[in-house]
Amino acid sequence: QPEGEFQKRPDQTWAPGERANIVKRGDNLQPEGEFQKRPDQTWAPGERADTIKRNDNLQPEGEFQKRPDQTWAPGERANIVKRGDNLQPEGEFQKRPDQTWAPGERANIVK
Repeated sequence: QPEGEFQKRPDQTWAPGERANIVKRGDNLQPEGEFQKRPDQTWAPGERADTIKRNDNLQPEGEFQKRPDQTWAPGERANIVKRGDNLQPEGEFQKRPDQTWAPGERANIVK
């Protein structure tokens, strides 16, 4: 074991640090007259140039062909064909024997 007493750091409590006083310097900037404000305006649509439609020389000749009007009808389906098979069960199926519920065997209580 070590002999003597260990030196410990002295317990310190928190305290705010020392700050210099705030110095506010004066200035010589003073506004002269009134500030200019933007004049109040109401919304108005902008001015747009008139649209100009130019004539062209493209003219359809003859009559347009249209798709003939059709009404819905169900599609044609092939007839269902069921084929026979040669799988036949042989003998009798085995069944689980019928059982009735009975309480299970319990061990004797040891005291």
